[in-house]
Amino acid sequence: MPPETDNLKLQELFEADQKDRQRIYDSVEAVKDLQHRDAMRRRLVSEMIDAAQVNTPNDLYHASVIFQHGREPRDFLTAHRLAVLAAIKEHKKARWLCAATLDRFLMSVGLPQFYGTQFEHNPEENRYQLRLPIDDRGILSFEKMILNVPGVAERLNQLNGRIGVRKEDRKQSS
Repeated sequence: MPPETDNLKLQELFEADQKDRQRIYDSVEAVKDLQHRDAMRRRLVSEMIDAAQVNTPNDLYHASVIFQHGREPRDFLTAHRLAVLAAIKEHKKARWLCAATLDRFLMSVGLPQFYGTQFEHNPEENRYQLRLPIDDRGILSFEKMILNVPGVAERLNQLNGRIGVRKEDRKQSS
């Protein structure tokens, strides 16, 4: 059995990843720097996986989030596999990540997202918007609830609240 203690180096990488997501990158150079840091984190996590150092539910979740910020379909598929394992091991936040990683993978291979978890920042309006297309036909009526996927309007309010876009501002520009 793998050890039951969290990988502290992986936790540090996860925290750095999350810190990088607390701002909006508004220049090509800043985006390239972020992509470089993301690639470095994925490389380090891949080495940890190869060395059997990703074992606990928290490790699986942290590794999944780092791969979710990849660039290639394989990164997103790796993120999805890790999120599923974390969810099976009862990591509650990993349930939403299962949906988000699947949506991102689908979109990366040219298919519509399933759960509506993927958004993009519109720099002209300085607000987030849903990435289209979505094909949610066939989703069970309770599926989003089980996966802790909020409705699109609720998630837009969360994301836009981070950058100071108030609900009233969005109504006025609609």
